[in-house]
Amino acid sequence: MSNIVSLKDFIEKNGKILGETIEKYLTPVWKQGEKIYEKEIINLLRKPFPVQKELIKGLAKAMYQENRKKLFICGEMGTGKTTISLSVVAYSPTPLRTLVVCPAHLVEKWIREAKLVIPDVTVVDLAVKEAISILQNLKEAKKPEKHEVWVISKERAKLSFSWRPVFITKKNKNLPCCPGCHEELIDKEKGKIYIENMLSTKKCLCPNCGESLWQAVPKPRRYSVAEYIKKYLKHKFDFLILDEIHDYKAGDTLQGNAMGMLVGCAKYFLGLTGTFSGGYASDIFYLLYRIAPHELKNYGYNGAETFQKQYGVIEEIRKLDNEESYKYGRGNKRSVIIKKRPGISPEVVGKYLLHRSCFIRLADVIDGLPPYDEYVVSLEMDGMQKAAYKKLEDQLREAVSRYRMKAVAPMLQSLLCYPDSCVVFPEEVKIKEKDSYGNKHIVDIINAPQLPVNLLPKERELFELCKKEKTEKRKVLVYIIYTGTRDIRQRIKSILEKQGFRVGILPETVEPKKREEWINKHKDFDILISNPELVKLGLDLYDYPTIVFFEVGYNIFTLRQAARRSWRIGQTQPVRVFYYCYKETMQEVALYLTARKVEQALLLEGDLPEGLAAELSDSGSIVEELARALVEGRSYTGAETAWTQMRKREIEANLGMNSEESILSVTNSGKKENIIKEKILASENLTVSVCVQQGKKKSVSRLTVKQSDIDSLRKKYGTLQFCLI
Repeated sequence: MSNIVSLKDFIEKNGKILGETIEKYLTPVWKQGEKIYEKEIINLLRKPFPVQKELIKGLAKAMYQENRKKLFICGEMGTGKTTISLSVVAYSPTPLRTLVVCPAHLVEKWIREAKLVIPDVTVVDLAVKEAISILQNLKEAKKPEKHEVWVISKERAKLSFSWRPVFITKKNKNLPCCPGCHEELIDKEKGKIYIENMLSTKKCLCPNCGESLWQAVPKPRRYSVAEYIKKYLKHKFDFLILDEIHDYKAGDTLQGNAMGMLVGCAKYFLGLTGTFSGGYASDIFYLLYRIAPHELKNYGYNGAETFQKQYGVIEEIRKLDNEESYKYGRGNKRSVIIKKRPGISPEVVGKYLLHRSCFIRLADVIDGLPPYDEYVVSLEMDGMQKAAYKKLEDQLREAVSRYRMKAVAPMLQSLLCYPDSCVVFPEEVKIKEKDSYGNKHIVDIINAPQLPVNLLPKERELFELCKKEKTEKRKVLVYIIYTGTRDIRQRIKSILEKQGFRVGILPETVEPKKREEWINKHKDFDILISNPELVKLGLDLYDYPTIVFFEVGYNIFTLRQAARRSWRIGQTQPVRVFYYCYKETMQEVALYLTARKVEQALLLEGDLPEGLAAELSDSGSIVEELARALVEGRSYTGAETAWTQMRKREIEANLGMNSEESILSVTNSGKKENIIKEKILASENLTVSVCVQQGKKKSVSRLTVKQSDIDSLRKKYGTLQFCLI
């Protein structure tokens, strides 16, 4: 039997040879230190950091000299992707007309940044109702004489008029009929009866005469900007920048279709993202297909599943039903369930991404960022709260066992929310089933009472934290995830205001493009409460160096983005992020699993060598794991440990960057006894947290030290361990 070697061990053993081979056969477009584009750097209004400057030069050379016109930037939150992309535009030998498509709340930021980076630039705001009227002026426009940047929100770019179903009803008949042929809407081949519910969810044609069974709604009157540009302004824009490109990964969506239209209308394309993929190979298929269809022509536009099979992980569940088959001499009946699983082959990186992508981390851009710490705070529930939760959990466990996936979604919402909202709302879980016509009916209702409790443990903990942070003159940003029917923001605001804090809530009613302005106008708050979805992308919240996730979710994209709103270039205070959860609840399970998913997302981005191997062994989605945890009674206690391990690996990844390997020898009488390989970081400014054991009782102390002091600390205390808590 052959020995199995992990990817990590293989790279550690053969890393030097692999590196030499790459240098021998890989021809880089850009080599650091090349003396081109120096004049352009001088002309930029905002001078980039050294690493940003090299990245800008490389992208500009690839686009304008090497004919690589469609590229990606994959950069960690806060690395300055906006500045980098606008600088690449400024490097063009001729003035360009650039279209920027970004989330709605970042429109103002892009407009401001364009004026701060590109000299003598003209900026146009297209995130307005009159966008089509403004664009009409481009029909006769000539090439620009100076750089132009047109900024539009992705929502405005994709949205068009709405529609409604159209049918007639004959007397004494309940079935809808075609307005053209007046025949009953029955698909005789599929045995399907068209009803209003089905017609309102899909644009259908009459199966008898082909008449459209839908029509445009006159209000609101709007036309898709992406479609207008494709139809009338195909060569008027020279450069297209798509921010948060991972939002366009789906195949048949308005956003995806808008991307396909716009990419074909511009000569140059730059896609910006924090992470290419959510863990599945198919996540990058349509991104690649829309910018390089010739490379994926063998798959076809609907080839995402084939791409997933070739470069990802597919799980096939085969079921055999041999009941009574032996009586009639028939073979066993077979049914196959195919599910995609997280995992991407390394071949995808080399074949499709490496020659059109630049990767950058915050640690590359700037030395001396303030420390960043994350803490998981697990609290015991009060007696009445714990008893009510356990009863609800038992009822939902039975419901999930009975109704399976039909009960999973309401189960997750209830168990994650109830411990926090139990003093504000009673819990009512409605489990619904679809009938053969697609209509939903309630099949079961599970209730939990509203509790007469004064303050909950989380609320007391939040108050103590805010009081401590205020003594240090630090503001606190509190994230409340569930702001629909279980909204507890007003309760948290009331509790903190009674203790003398100035508290504000960021309303959903504030237009996305005006959120940054709203936050800047309300800087007098000690505490800002917000749904993380409102601020997770692009906003710089330097004034709030302490962040508290008061409620727990399981969306790793939201968590990773929202947690880094304060830790960005320009931050001067240490950043502390707290995740609150109750012990032995679904909150702790979700936080545990999220830590594992975040760790694997870091691995997938290449931070650690064993990333792909770990990703391939992943068991599935968080939703599935949460359901299993409830039904099977799996234990996922120890969210603090899981989060500490994840942060440890992230710190180790950062320590491994920009480093060189040295060999330290321990000698005795001139003989080598041991050789230890270590990573020595070039930067002296990085601070890390370590645990040391002291005294006969081996008490553990947590120290924050500079990387340069680690060696002396190790000599004094022996073994050190990177830590979070």
